[in-house]
Amino acid sequence: MKEIDKYMTPAEAAYRWGIKIERLKERLKPSRNNEEIEQMVKDGQIKYFIEPGKKNRSWIISTDAMEKWYPKESKNVPL
Repeated sequence: MKEIDKYMTPAEAAYRWGIKIERLKERLKPSRNNEEIEQMVKDGQIKYFIEPGKKNRSWIISTDAMEKWYPKESKNVPL
């Protein structure tokens, strides 16, 4: 696996793990999982960007984060 393939958008992650995007977005809500999210950001498993003056976050998720959250999910796309 190439290094770049270890990181993906939420849409790609949901597709590769065969889950609904809404299920993944719920995991990424800081208001619900604030401590877990902040720890995963510190550990480099996920990252977000907020454009100045905006509220929405753009996420990048690692395969490590997905395997932590959904270890029993079957992946749709082998790499």
